[in-house]
Amino acid sequence: MHVFSTVLFVNGNPVGYKVYRQEGRLVLNPAENPNREIYPPAIYARNEGGQWLVEGTSDRDLIAQVIEDVTLNEGRLPTTTLSAAP
Repeated sequence: MHVFSTVLFVNGNPVGYKVYRQEGRLVLNPAENPNREIYPPAIYARNEGGQWLVEGTSDRDLIAQVIEDVTLNEGRLPTTTLSAAP
């Protein structure tokens, strides 16, 4: 489920990301741009014990941006998962 969109700076370049909720974690997928000279990573974030854990990059600046954005948007994050199962 798409939760929100954001712009993160990867190596100083603005990259649009769509944020999805998937299996108890957030998935941040970069917008496609075939003319881009950089290859932004897909990023995963999950809240564990009140702390956001970020995977998919070791860039500390990018990790800090992800934590800041998900923290600011926590009010928009669904608290329950919908299911079609009976």
